[in-house]
Amino acid sequence: MKNNDNPLFNVKRIYNALTENEVIDLLLNWNNNREKSNLRSFLSGIFYPDQKAYFDYEGFYVTKTILRDELKLEKNRKPGDIDVIIIPFTKTKIYFERTSVYEIKIVRPTRKNPGRNANSLGVTQVLGLAEDGFPLVGLIHVSITEPLPEEEKVDIKFSTLKANSGVGKEEGKSFDDYLIDVRMDQFAWWSSENQIKRLITLQLPDFIGISSYGLEFYDYDRMVICTSDVYHQKLAACCSNPKTSQLTILKIKNHFLKNRDKYRLILNRIP
Repeated sequence: MKNNDNPLFNVKRIYNALTENEVIDLLLNWNNNREKSNLRSFLSGIFYPDQKAYFDYEGFYVTKTILRDELKLEKNRKPGDIDVIIIPFTKTKIYFERTSVYEIKIVRPTRKNPGRNANSLGVTQVLGLAEDGFPLVGLIHVSITEPLPEEEKVDIKFSTLKANSGVGKEEGKSFDDYLIDVRMDQFAWWSSENQIKRLITLQLPDFIGISSYGLEFYDYDRMVICTSDVYHQKLAACCSNPKTSQLTILKIKNHFLKNRDKYRLILNRIP
């Protein structure tokens, strides 16, 4: 069976030229549903630093594109704004001292220029966030790629036997009987893998988490987020910033208390 005969793959890949702000919104709303959204894209700063604590979190207060002036940070330094700020909380405490911040960069590769890089890699910005004294700092690259024509896609075998469904293969059938031929557009995944390798060469301090994603868009508002190889995902783990500033933590707290309307509450959804 060909992929275009199967409803799982009978959708058209489209190009969506999102702005950086729209990409941030999308990452903060993985499931495209405010009631069910989760922060899977930001596990680098909310899960890896203290995995035991993560399971005690009731949720997170999240805000985006906050000017450094709003936080009363030192002027005339980079970054000019903080793309994403995430503050975890339990039923009894808000952990400002575990605040994680992220710099987001967009990459827009094309078929003619598949290796196209981001205009700015974000190095100056994340190093600036570290110098500012934020407890946890992460850098995320997001690739938005052009759809590939059919002749440039990769053929793979796909099993239609549902995993973890409790339903096994029918009597007399083998696993091969459940395989279909699927032609996949792997440009976004390839670009995501390419970007994480680029980030590795930057040799950022180990406490700064680095990660990359690829975005694919389809008809009917369907979207897929591709991640780089599992081998690289350990690089996403943020560790405590050795330059963490108690003054910066206090500034985060003051901003939160004075601007609660700018912070969205997202309940913790264990992956």
